[in-house]
Amino acid sequence: MIAGIGTDIVKISRVKSKLSVKILSNEEMAIYESFTSESRKQEYLAGRFAIKEALTKAFSSTNYIFAFTDMVILNNEEGRPHLIKPEINDLEVWLSISHEREYALAFCLLEDRAK
Repeated sequence: MIAGIGTDIVKISRVKSKLSVKILSNEEMAIYESFTSESRKQEYLAGRFAIKEALTKAFSSTNYIFAFTDMVILNNEEGRPHLIKPEINDLEVWLSISHEREYALAFCLLEDRAK
């Protein structure tokens, strides 16, 4: 059963590097800092901002509230984004992030495992 959905779109040029400390977890920050291209950094940061906004919207229908820096989203072996932290045992979290020139788009679906 669907427990929550969320989506967000971000204009990549509006996300400034100084926001990285408010958006990224320590694990994500290490990835962000490994990029040598400023445009790749900005794209990554915009994608993480969009997915965390989408997660916040999806979680609004539940009892969960998390700060952006408490959410850790890493890519799995296939390159798909996956919520690593916080671990939420009763929910399956499905994530998608897309980038297109000027925009980053994210979608989140929360599935109740108990139902």
